[in-house]
Amino acid sequence: MVYTPGLWLFILASLIIGGLVLYSWRFRATGTGQGFLFLMLCALTWVTTFTLETAETSLQGKLFFVNIEFLGITLLPVAWVFLVFAYTGQPLSKRTKFLVLLIPILTNIVIWTNPLHHWFMGSPHISQEPSPFPVLYLDYQFWFYYIHAPSGYIFILSAIVFLVRAIFKMGKIYRIQGGLLLLAILLPSVTDVLYVLGYSPVKYYNYTTAVFSISGLILAWTLFRFRFLDLLPLARDTVIENLNDGIVVMDHKNRFVYINPSARENFEIPDEVIGLSIEQVQNNYLQKIKELLQKDQTAMDIEMDGPPVRYFDLRISPVHNQYGLRVGSVATSRDITERIRLFNQVRTLSILDDLTGISNRRHFMELCEREILRAQRSKDNPISVVMMDLDTLKRVNDTYGHAAGDRVLIAFTKGIQALLRKYDLFGRLGGDEFGLLLMNSSPREAAVVVERLRAYIANLRIPIGSDFISISASFGIVSSQQLDEKDLNIKTMLRFADQALYQAKQTGRNRVVTFKA
Repeated sequence: MVYTPGLWLFILASLIIGGLVLYSWRFRATGTGQGFLFLMLCALTWVTTFTLETAETSLQGKLFFVNIEFLGITLLPVAWVFLVFAYTGQPLSKRTKFLVLLIPILTNIVIWTNPLHHWFMGSPHISQEPSPFPVLYLDYQFWFYYIHAPSGYIFILSAIVFLVRAIFKMGKIYRIQGGLLLLAILLPSVTDVLYVLGYSPVKYYNYTTAVFSISGLILAWTLFRFRFLDLLPLARDTVIENLNDGIVVMDHKNRFVYINPSARENFEIPDEVIGLSIEQVQNNYLQKIKELLQKDQTAMDIEMDGPPVRYFDLRISPVHNQYGLRVGSVATSRDITERIRLFNQVRTLSILDDLTGISNRRHFMELCEREILRAQRSKDNPISVVMMDLDTLKRVNDTYGHAAGDRVLIAFTKGIQALLRKYDLFGRLGGDEFGLLLMNSSPREAAVVVERLRAYIANLRIPIGSDFISISASFGIVSSQQLDEKDLNIKTMLRFADQALYQAKQTGRNRVVTFKA
């Protein structure tokens, strides 16, 4: 072997493509990575053996390397097809792949058996003129011109057509990426067509391998700039852009691949996040996706600040390829604001009295039961339960009507609430009966608080039409310090407080009575 002028160009191309093979090996689990790796291996086979063929001086040696060269040459167009289909998310069946590979396989069989039939090469020989170094003239025959070359160009043209169609459907980031991939296909393809037609700087010498190194550099730059092998356009054929639901697609490294218009609008996500990892983005919504991933959960309801405040059902689903490998994930968000609003309304109706807005009987008793259990665990924090009843509500209803009676109940409730502490519990038990639980109150302390309530209600003047009416209320108190542990439950305490209330009614009303054990 000898060094020939310009051989450095092909040695450099071999090094570049070899480096790309090594780097792309880590992406072999993805469809795009497999297609890219197959392409680079074909190119490496071609450029390496072409370099050796050029350096070889004997005809027999050159023909040996040529035969190996064509392993890469015949499979390169197929590799472009596989890469483009993987990149555009259009999987090929095993049967289709076999049919596509059939012609390259047959061509290689014909090449290696050429001395028996000369279908591919007639009388190959080394030509000295007009080249500056010995060039192998292969004397191509019908199989090259009518089967190998046309089929290869058909494959490449198919890849170009599918890629161009996909580019028009892509977002801005993918159009740049797809355009660079298209350029990488066209450069060696055009060079090869010119070689076949006889237009080459050195006659019979194919510079396509050197030009392919430029394509490799373009793909390498695309690899580092746009994460060509990582950014899988998963969403283009699987997600409809006009969905009302927000769609965020991430690759297997949690980098954002696609965000549909609904998600961008609802959560104010800029286009620039495409290609960035979830760790690099500070958007509130995308951080909630990160939180969900960190917790290894698949769904949760999230609240987004307004105005107005909105609620979304956020769900994350893994995306697997045809081999069952996880290649990404899809986060969907559905607006459930109306559902949450209706739920809160129903919940409010289930726990609050619809007239006064305080706890209804069931909710009041549930809250009290919880506090009584807490008081049992801490003997130093006594509680008192109070029953109260309006003394004159029937007279108001009979004189002014039930609407006026409702106004009295509302005024009474607001008056009591204004004098209570935030942690005291207040509820309507039914009709004009109300319950009260005072936290951290001994019998004496409770009596002082309730007397203040009684005096306030007695001095209350409620406007009804052109009149102002007065009301009064009676109160019964029982404290946890007065009872045995077996009696510390809300039903028993309300019963004892009711007994004290009955005594207050019987002794003249508008007064406070403490239960006597």
